[in-house]
Amino acid sequence: MDSKRFGQILWRARQRTDAADYVELPELRHRAGLPAERGTGPGGRRLRCLSQVEMSLLLGYDAAQNIYARLERGQIMGPSDELLRQVANILGLQEHQWHDLYIAAYGHRSPEPLQPATSSAVNGNWSWVIEGQQHPSYISDGAWNVLKYNKAAEELFNPMPANMMRWMLSLAPEKHSRAAMPDWAESWGPVALSQLTTALAEDRQARETLQQIEREVLEHPQLRALYGSPLDSYIHPDGTRRLMVHGTLRQQGVMDAAAAMPMGAPHYRVITMKWTPLD
Repeated sequence: MDSKRFGQILWRARQRTDAADYVELPELRHRAGLPAERGTGPGGRRLRCLSQVEMSLLLGYDAAQNIYARLERGQIMGPSDELLRQVANILGLQEHQWHDLYIAAYGHRSPEPLQPATSSAVNGNWSWVIEGQQHPSYISDGAWNVLKYNKAAEELFNPMPANMMRWMLSLAPEKHSRAAMPDWAESWGPVALSQLTTALAEDRQARETLQQIEREVLEHPQLRALYGSPLDSYIHPDGTRRLMVHGTLRQQGVMDAAAAMPMGAPHYRVITMKWTPLD
């Protein structure tokens, strides 16, 4: 744990707060037996930002425990993910600040974004990137829901599926998609099921949707047998090359894929494809 960096991030974030924004604070101070008048800072000025004691109260702790003060000083080693999220939400951290805090605490980025609403922000921020691509391109979330795609992608899939995992496994409403994947048994099916297994273990926010897909897989005899067999580990499609029938041209070709992850949204994926006719 980088205690110095950790404390700096929290201190600076707390200095940016305005206690007047926390409507529950006066009642919490009253219950804790604290004076109605808030303390003063250097020069006798009334404190505008939250105090360490008030942070503890907002976190649900007794003022005497000094939980937040100890946390900000780096005296709580290995704080829980739940506690860090509570603190980050109270302080109004942005996604990049949340990941900075997590790195200082654990040495790596958080596996999950601070706010589930990241999808809408990613969709907006990446719209011009997706639309500006010459090749088919789209962005999907941790459950493989397609959030944004360009005209070239619509022409390649014809129509663009709402969920790529369902399309790759030919699950409703994509029951006829298998015809677009000539090498499904070798390249598409096993890879998709391997990715599904990994995502179920990692992505908590998408788990409900992924569990529903898994239930449908287990109800399908062929998919169930393949899902239960030893599958090679496969996490992302970057560098993939597979056969694919162009949805508009109705012609078989080779699909090469490049994948990337928006830095502010773990588990989201940006996919750009290049389709080349076999001829």
